Amino acid sequence: MSGWSRLLEEESEHQWLSFAIFSVIVIIGAVLIDWSSELSGVHEGSTLEVDGIVIDSAGDAILYENGDGVRLAVNDLDQNAQYATCLTQHGKITFACMGDEGSISFVEEGNDFCEESWCLYDIGENLTASQVSGNGQALLMVVQDGTSDSLAAIWINSEDKDPAVTELEAKMYLDVIVPNDEGWLVGGSWQAPVNWLGTNPASPPMFELVISVTWDGVSAPDVEIIYMGNEGTIHGIFETDEGFIATGTSDTISIIGDEISSFGINSYAAAGDNNGDVWLFGGIGSKTVAIISDGDMSIEKLPEPMNIIPTYVNCDEDGMISIHGANSEDKSESLSIDSNARSSFLSMRGILDLGFILVSLLIIGIMSWNIFDAIRKGEVF
Repeated sequence: MSGWSRLLEEESEHQWLSFAIFSVIVIIGAVLIDWSSELSGVHEGSTLEVDGIVIDSAGDAILYENGDGVRLAVNDLDQNAQYATCLTQHGKITFACMGDEGSISFVEEGNDFCEESWCLYDIGENLTASQVSGNGQALLMVVQDGTSDSLAAIWINSEDKDPAVTELEAKMYLDVIVPNDEGWLVGGSWQAPVNWLGTNPASPPMFELVISVTWDGVSAPDVEIIYMGNEGTIHGIFETDEGFIATGTSDTISIIGDEISSFGINSYAAAGDNNGDVWLFGGIGSKTVAIISDGDMSIEKLPEPMNIIPTYVNCDEDGMISIHGANSEDKSESLSIDSNARSSFLSMRGILDLGFILVSLLIIGIMSWNIFDAIRKGEVF
């Protein structure tokens, strides 16, 4: 009898040894399975190398805040931008909302004059842009005309610098603009009027809001409210293969054509990766991250609880997600996640899956060999 057979023989002096080895293998397997449930590719630090809390970024431009106030860095230029609110990239042009009345700033790839410094783009008198988004040759802007928010549209590279302005009937605070086939989706919040349904007149509630904006290029942009949710604000809108995902502090919704459905989960910040998935991040102390992929939502466990309140999240061209915010001491910190790592064979989950496949193939191979050997010997089984 072989050594291996003796170890497995009943009532032998080796049976307790074999049972102990089996128990150790089971325990190690359980630990590995638990480890594999944690999200892979999580690291400290960010791909955006600035000393401060990142407010926004687009291309090579980064808007951030440190002890010197709000600053704007692009290429070798780092300047004060105390009233800046947004950055957006449209083709080879990067636009910046600097808080200047009557203009927005831009840099353009291939434009020697505007690669050395920010150039100004005229948007009309008495208007200050806080958000901007391009769609083809059109620009849509959230503008301040006096004390209220409005929407203004203008043609890029047009000699006519008079924008078409839409005065919003309700008081809205609009924070994010994303182009679509019809025009734009705009997200933010709607503020209830004073004494609305018995609410506190000193602080009327604000509700999540998504509006659809279209523009014929001549008249004022047309606005349609397509979603109004619970108290909170929409902080992100991301395009997916099916439609759009709007993320908010109260809920997250799917927008596919005229159909709107709720995921029933809130977030502090969110980002869309290069695979068309949307990542939702909670506040300080959060132990999980939610990922929406192909219309389905999964919850992934973080290796360590979130130690920051996320204020800005972005995904670079390599699929690295950077989460920026402030820790409990109000100091800037960042965290990065490789969005491709969780599906990689190099991750713990991938290694276990690969190991399971190899072991299964080994077992099937041994069983097939035993059957073939029994048939060759003419044995009955």
